[in-house]
Amino acid sequence: MIRMLALDIDGTLTTSERSISDRTCAAVRRAVDSGLEVVLATNRRYRSSLLIADQLGVVVPVVCVGGALVKGKARETIVCESFPAAAVQRIIQIARAEKQSLIVHHDADLSQTRDFVLDDNDPWNIYTARYFSEYESVAWVGDAQTLSARIKPIGATLFGEEQVLRAIERQVTRDCPGVVLTIIREVDGFGWSCAVSQRHVTKWTGLSRLAAVFGFTPAEVCAVGDELNDLAMIEGAGVSVAMGNAHPQVKARATWVTDSNDDDGVVTVIERLLTDMS
Repeated sequence: MIRMLALDIDGTLTTSERSISDRTCAAVRRAVDSGLEVVLATNRRYRSSLLIADQLGVVVPVVCVGGALVKGKARETIVCESFPAAAVQRIIQIARAEKQSLIVHHDADLSQTRDFVLDDNDPWNIYTARYFSEYESVAWVGDAQTLSARIKPIGATLFGEEQVLRAIERQVTRDCPGVVLTIIREVDGFGWSCAVSQRHVTKWTGLSRLAAVFGFTPAEVCAVGDELNDLAMIEGAGVSVAMGNAHPQVKARATWVTDSNDDDGVVTVIERLLTDMS
């Protein structure tokens, strides 16, 4: 029986308009009320993830920053996978050589006001500038090499054109073998994004450790997602569901495929799970 339901946020819970439907919100609340341990599993920062939980009307654990950070219902840190300092410094150097500004994330205490470091070494491209305009209140802006040395980095993000991000990917892969870059097309006006993570860290590593804390086995976990950064949890969970709008590789590896994010695909998943539980 499925006891834990892990839901990606962007492209899964959210529609192509970046909203969450009333039907989806109601279904998630129904899942929680029925005893399913619902988890948000996302590349987003923790603060941003909590806004989604608030919108859904639930208090749930969060696997965020691609699995590098896992937070419990009481906002306690369960998992925090920090980057080696040398790798962070090298990635900043490579990004600067390509005239890109790295965004470095850390395990922010929400009583503080800053969630990430944004390098100001070069003028920002339009995508990075747009990101900053939305999250200015939670950003440290300055020399990323200096500022990142004061925190424990758990991940990083770049926004830009695909060919530039691919060039950075090649250099980082060559110089930092423990680091992996996942490049995806953004649907919300940020061009292409590049998530920088440690090779051994995925949404599934974070989710599986959270499941163990609850006493659940992988067979008791259902994971729902749409993008390549969901692939590890799609492959690791006992039951996995690809959204109708999912990447072909995600659909190929999933147990089954639900409706798209614009057609309340998560509602279909929850209704099926609750039927199986009854």
